[in-house]
Amino acid sequence: MERFKNLSLKKKRALMIASAAVVLVAVGGTIAYHNDSMFFRNFFHLGASKEEYSEVFDSPDNWQPCEEIEKTAIATNRNDAPRYVRMKINEYWRKKNTTTPADDHTTTDLPLTWDDNGTEKSYAVVNMQNEDRWELKSDGWYYYDTALRKDESTLSLLRSVMMNCDANLVSGVSYDNNRLVGESVPNDYAQAKYHLFITFQMSAEAF
Repeated sequence: MERFKNLSLKKKRALMIASAAVVLVAVGGTIAYHNDSMFFRNFFHLGASKEEYSEVFDSPDNWQPCEEIEKTAIATNRNDAPRYVRMKINEYWRKKNTTTPADDHTTTDLPLTWDDNGTEKSYAVVNMQNEDRWELKSDGWYYYDTALRKDESTLSLLRSVMMNCDANLVSGVSYDNNRLVGESVPNDYAQAKYHLFITFQMSAEAF
């Protein structure tokens, strides 16, 4: 990221940044839910650079464990000259009454994973595809393996997002001889929102 900050003015003018946030509402059982939609932030074009970013995503009204939602995102070069592309993915949870700033896309209010008898599991499972075309480097960015010619698009690294089948969204529940006892109470995850924040960057020169 430091290298990106130190790009020459010429290179910066050839660069375009676009971000998108997928907001999925975590719910379970008969817990009340809220609707939320995925949105693309406004795109800021520098100089004469022309790029397009598109996605496929239909926000679920009542996201349940084991429910898989299609999610893809691609970048398209509309310039006459080739362009290089990289992408970063940030995941985080926001509590119902969070105090975390809305523009903070790296801090999570709740852990992304839990320990299930020695196995680390993610509450939200991000399914990938075309991983042979995207290289994850030590800086946390995924780099597309070739420059895009005019009107060419990347393949989508993302395929879908699924609430883990084993995710527990209630507390206060126990069993006695296979009989449910106790009162089901929504836990923090059932009242929180999961965000999948995507950042694309496109440049006339290799990163």
